[in-house]
Amino acid sequence: MLYNKIIETLGAEARFFEVSDIDQACRIELATELAQLLIFFKGAIVFIRGAKFKVDADIPVADEDRYVDLDIIYGLNRDSNNIFLKNSVYKDRIGEDFYTFGESASGDQYCIERESGKIYYWYHEAEHESEIKFLIAANLIEFITHLIADEEKPLIDKTKKIISATFDF
Repeated sequence: MLYNKIIETLGAEARFFEVSDIDQACRIELATELAQLLIFFKGAIVFIRGAKFKVDADIPVADEDRYVDLDIIYGLNRDSNNIFLKNSVYKDRIGEDFYTFGESASGDQYCIERESGKIYYWYHEAEHESEIKFLIAANLIEFITHLIADEEKPLIDKTKKIISATFDF
């Protein structure tokens, strides 16, 4: 699959986190291309440098060059980045005609329209209904093939961990 190579080239890796149970009610039928991609990578696909996608839509969070970022494509594992779990969280906000498959650094969601397979960017801080969903790609393959590495973002150093934090309010 061509898009597997693209994602690997962008510096993505699978991440796994445990969650005890995933509600059976949040099961959705995934687009064939997305299901194949998730089966190939097994876990959630985390872009360790970040990836970005150039949009034509006037999205409030796009940078000056009209890019929006992508940090993760949700996976199939029984963990906190499970695509079914994420859809149970967002189903009432995104609407039943869509399901989410990925997330930006700011918490905005990447969605697939169930009937058409078109890709939308869901802006979670929108003040008006007309500013919530933005069409960004005709399908998942177009979306994946137009992703590029975010060279401006620093590479995530997986060896650094937060040991403790103190807050003084």
